[in-house]
Parts: sequence; C-alpha cells; structure tokens
Amino acid sequence: MRPSPRLSEVTVVGLGASLEASPIEPLPCAILVEERGRCQMWDLTYALTEEIGDPDLFVGRKKEMARLLGWAEGTKRRISKSMGILSRRKKGKTALLQRFFNVLYTRNDPQLIPFYYRIPEERLPKSLFAEWFYRRLLTQYFAFTTRTPELVEKALPLRELKDLAAGDEHVASDIRTMEDILERSPGLAWTQAREAGHRISALNDVRIIQILDEFQYLNRWIVVSDDNHEKEKLCYSYMGAAESKVSPQIVAGSYIGWLGAILHHMTGRYVEWQLESLADDEALEAVYNYAYAYQVPITDETAPYVAEVTGNDPFYIAALIYNRKWEKDLTTKDGVHKALALETVVGKGEIARVWREYLLAAFAEVNDTNARKIVLYLAAHEPEECGRDQILADLGLDLTDQQLEQRLHKLVKADILADGSSNFRYRGLGDRIFAMVFRRIYGEEIERVSALAIEDDFKRQLDSAKRQAARYRGLAAEYKVRYRLYAASLAGAALADVVTGEVPPELTLDRFTTIRKGYIHLDQEHRLEADLHAVSERGDGTDLVVEVKDWEREPTQDAVRRFVEVKEALAGHLERKTAFLFYSESGLGKEPTAMLAEAGILILDPAKLAGYEMPSPGL
Repeated sequence: MRPSPRLSEVTVVGLGASLEASPIEPLPCAILVEERGRCQMWDLTYALTEEIGDPDLFVGRKKEMARLLGWAEGTKRRISKSMGILSRRKKGKTALLQRFFNVLYTRNDPQLIPFYYRIPEERLPKSLFAEWFYRRLLTQYFAFTTRTPELVEKALPLRELKDLAAGDEHVASDIRTMEDILERSPGLAWTQAREAGHRISALNDVRIIQILDEFQYLNRWIVVSDDNHEKEKLCYSYMGAAESKVSPQIVAGSYIGWLGAILHHMTGRYVEWQLESLADDEALEAVYNYAYAYQVPITDETAPYVAEVTGNDPFYIAALIYNRKWEKDLTTKDGVHKALALETVVGKGEIARVWREYLLAAFAEVNDTNARKIVLYLAAHEPEECGRDQILADLGLDLTDQQLEQRLHKLVKADILADGSSNFRYRGLGDRIFAMVFRRIYGEEIERVSALAIEDDFKRQLDSAKRQAARYRGLAAEYKVRYRLYAASLAGAALADVVTGEVPPELTLDRFTTIRKGYIHLDQEHRLEADLHAVSERGDGTDLVVEVKDWEREPTQDAVRRFVEVKEALAGHLERKTAFLFYSESGLGKEPTAMLAEAGILILDPAKLAGYEMPSPGL
C-alpha cells in the first residue's frame, strides 16, 4: 500500500496498465473514493454487458490492455492504424474487447467514443444489415455523449436518433441522408453505414473507435438483397474505411486462418496482432480467481499445476474448474490429471465439445482421411516444422504437391494447423490438449492405437508438466491470500484462526461482499493503493485492508514502516470498522513484528491460512 502523487495517474485494476495523467479522469474497474468525507466504492461503468459474466472473472491481459489504451490515445494524433486481432474461440478476445469498451466509456474522454458491434451469425439482406449497423453505431454514440449507458445495448429507430441529434447538425443531416437512401436507393445503405464513423468523426473532431468482433462473418452471412441469396464478400468493402485515422477499426475474429486470409487480402490496411495465452502470473491469478468464484477447492501446490497443464489458456483453466458434470478433486495433481483427461472426452468435457465444433467445421471443407493423418502427424512432431516433401514422404500420401498444399491451406484456415516459417513449411498448434482431443476422436481410426494407449501417452505429457510448474512459485500471492481469506470466512473462522497473536474482541472475520485490490482516495492529490480490501457483508462487521508481501526474503523495517504510516494516514477517513493485516510469504523478523504489534496491525499466518479451502460445491 503506497501513497500516489497524482490522482490522475490511475492503474486499471485487473488490467495493470498505467494511464498517463490527463484532464480526463481515467478510472479503475473498482476503486474506493472519498466523497463528502467518507470512502465509498465506485465501480467501472459496465455500459456494455460483458459476456464473461461476473466482471471479477476478467483477469490479466495487462500488456494487451496497455497496448489498446495506447493505441486509442494515438488516434487523437491520427497516428494509429486499424488493427486486426486474431484469436481462437474462448481465448479471451471478446472479454478483452468488451472490457476495453467499458474502460473507454468510463474514462469519458469526449474525444474517444467507443463503438462495439459483433457481426451476427445469421443470414441478413445487406440493406437490412446496413440499417441495423447504422442504428447501433449512432445509438452507442449518443449513449456516450449523453452519458446514458442503458442505450448501449439498443438500436434506436432513426426517428428517435434524430431527436437525440437535435443539437448536432452534422449527425442530424447524416440521419436524414440515411433515411432518404433507405427509401430511394437501399443498395447504397451499406456505404452510408460503413463510412458513418469516419464521416461523423471528421466533422465533429472526435474519434469513434470501431470495435468489430467476428469480422469474418461479414463474408459468410450478408446477402446482396432481399430477393438475391448471392453472398457478397463484405469484408473487402472496408478497403477504404480501414485507412481512416479518425475512426480506425479493431477487427477481430475467432478463426485465425479465416480472418488472417481476409486481412492478407487487404494488404497493409490492418496491423495484425495474435492474442496469446496468459502470462504466468496472470494464469495463476486466473486459477485462483475461478476457484474463488466457483468455490472449488484448490491448493497452493495444485494451482500452478493447473496453470501449467492448461498452457496458461484462459478457456482451459475456466472449463477445468467450472465444469460440474462429474465430481472432481483439484487438491491433488492426480485429481487435476483425471479432471483434465475427462475434459478431453467428447460427450463429457466442455473443452472437447468446443474443439469438436472446430473439427466438424474444418472437415466440412476438407473431409478426407489424409487431412486427419496430416493433423496427427504434425501434432506428433511439435514443436518442429515440417516441409511438404517430408509430409508426403513420411505419410506416403497419394497426392501431388499442389493437392497437399491446398489441403494444408484449408487446415490452416480452419485453425487446426499453423503456418511455419515459410509457405513450404507447416506445424501443429503447439497445444497438447487439442492434440489429445484430436487423438481421442480420430487416433484409433487412423493410427490403430487403443484409447488406453492414447491415455497413457497423455499422462506422460502431464507428468512432465509437474516438473515444469516450479516457475510459477511466488506468483499471484495476492490471489492466494484472497482465496484463503474468503474460504476462511465461509468456514466461519475467526480472525484469531488466521493471524498470530491476540485479536481485539471487537474485530471479526465476516463473509465479504467484495474482496479485491482497491484504491482509497484521501484528497484530490493523494490516494492509497490496497493490495486487498475486503468489505464485510454486515453493516456492523469488520472490513479488512491487507498488505501482501511475497518477497523471497523477510520484509524490511522500512517496508513495514510504510504500511504503519498508511494506517495512520487513514485514521478518520474510514467510516466503517476496519482491521489492518500484514501478510509475508517469508515470515517476519523480530523488529518488524514488534512494529506491527505496536501499531495495532495483525499479522496473517501463512500456515494457518493455508488450511482453509473452498467447500466442495453441493456438499
């Protein structure tokens, strides 16, 4: 917990991206602010409902969010190019983009107006789609300018949009033009809708940030007209719009090969960016976060193992924890292995279900045994790349080089293979869980290998992960403490059960309405950052402010003194009863312990805290 010299230098909670000071107050996702002499919770405005569900399930992506926010700032100087984000389904792309929208909405910078639209997976005539797109764009525009978040999910009729545009002649004129086009020349409606962001941004000197999710569906679902079912490659109509520097787009899609091929066709228009798995610390944070949210027992030994065996993939982590089709035990490594093995079984696992959808879509395009042999072959050779000549020779395929290239291209487009370092070379996805699902479905048919042998091979791979998980040691200590404190509160523990020494009788350990990182603002110039702030669900209960140190050595007297000074600085600012706690992963020396005791700060005992786990769901 440390003083901050400037209120406007705010860190986005759960995103970790420091924002530069500016006249526009950037806001964290969950902060404590002082209002009329007392501290209150002020949350990020979730104008756009996030599909992730509980906003606290969004973790990590610090580097990615920092990049997006920096890119948005660059649009003010007209230096940011349109961007294409490539990501497999369930990788966290939509969660990131929706959170980005809400951060921009909450910051309320009048020059940066976010627009989020996901292309629908349904067949629509182009003129109808154009009108709907235009209405959504302008409705979100006015949701931002009028600070009316409930409008974000709507598509107001043009007549209502004209009323909102009464004081903005540029927008009002644009709406009248669209009405005329829809009545007289509906074939031009898409041009009017597509260019609206650029046109309004240029005339009103703003930057409409267009976030277009599942962009590739423009080429699949939009038909030329009501009476003509011919599909048009609508993505390519963005050739000009992509060049806009006042209303650039972020286009994203869940099929890397498919969207990548579209972007390659539009050479130089979009800067490509592939969303990777979480960083080590973020993956461990996600494990604890999901275990905390779904009240699933986990240990400090198995949490890093879950992160390792899932390859830090947020979807795999979430599925492994929240799938309740069977009883599972994530408190042992063998239990994690059994749960993950079941997740790869079609008909049982959520992971297997999602990958099966991918595979069915892929083999609808290239449905032959050779294609499945190629996928198995490259998966077995990971992480090596293989040339087409090697693939032909080793598999003995009765194909020409051109035929093989065509099949490989389709498999890459379907996101079940990846390009190598040249057009001649290819590789597997580098994903042991995908490889396991694939082998379960096709291995016995193609390799003539029994399901038991496949299971044994998978177990050997996971055993190697047990040895690698050591790199997670010491990461995400705040989330370990958060998880354990919450588990202790559910178990009805008292503060004396988790701290060393005596506890004043008036202080209690209660169930919490929230327990997360937060900020306490003392005045307009200073704020304090809390590693953890727990808010009791009882009005007369005890809130907690926790300092967490995961240093490899004991904290110094200076580190302890800073927290003592923080407690003293907060005197008189917290209206609710509050206990201050100090947690050290490596213990405390005699002098720091005495300093904390003298200041009335309780010391959390790591050994006691580790004894609390989430109760098993349904028990």
